[in-house]
Amino acid sequence: MQSMSLNLRSKIPLIVIAALLGMGGLITLLRSITVISTGEIGIVDFYGQVSEQPLTPGVHLKSPTARMVTFSTQTREFKETLQTPTKEGLMLNVDISVLYRIDPAKAKQLYQTVGMNYEEIVLVPQVRSLMRSATANFESKTIYTSDRQALAQQLRENLNKALSDRGIIIEDALIRNVKLPDSVEKSVQEKLKAEQDAQRMKFVLERERQEADRKRIEAQGNADAQRILSQGLSEQALRFKQIEAMQQLAASQNSKVIIVGGDQKAPVLLQP
Repeated sequence: MQSMSLNLRSKIPLIVIAALLGMGGLITLLRSITVISTGEIGIVDFYGQVSEQPLTPGVHLKSPTARMVTFSTQTREFKETLQTPTKEGLMLNVDISVLYRIDPAKAKQLYQTVGMNYEEIVLVPQVRSLMRSATANFESKTIYTSDRQALAQQLRENLNKALSDRGIIIEDALIRNVKLPDSVEKSVQEKLKAEQDAQRMKFVLERERQEADRKRIEAQGNADAQRILSQGLSEQALRFKQIEAMQQLAASQNSKVIIVGGDQKAPVLLQP
């Protein structure tokens, strides 16, 4: 019995060591397994050595001591309200939205040159700077009315030129709202109303002109018809038309009174 107790005591350290090794191996295995979710890519950073190719969504193995950095590749929205100058020097309050995403092929470069705070370090300053440069090419009234889409397109193109090499793709730039100074906004509204009234009056005048042309053409046609009839019908032709009409009336089954001109062209009434 004493020998068995001694044997058990001698095996306990081995069991503990084996258990610790097993737990360490399990922890190492778990730390080596990484999962990249849908809409993300992974960058493995092993003490400053960055993986050449980003990890795509799925389960991957890595060194347990390596750092895993994930970037979202889904479309993201950046919103900002800016005070920007116009061509004539007025200041506008403009609400914008920028839709962007990370280029997976350039995620390593973005991580190495900028880091994880790329939105604050690169995107936001470029949006603010290029937006102010873009609005300086337009007048306040046109930004408020007709040139909003052109301004958004110019901003999108300039942002792509500035950010595409860094790995940020601008999908769209939207001008959500433009707030003019009160005096300018009132002037623009009055001008728009005047233009609408002018267009409405122009339509009314054009419609009246067309109606007058129609009546003039109709009257001219009637006058021409009367002139042609008066010039082209002789006494014999009129007599023939009269006889032809009386023949048609006489052939009718209805009761009638036939009026026939006499030798002195005085009408004579005949009743059947």
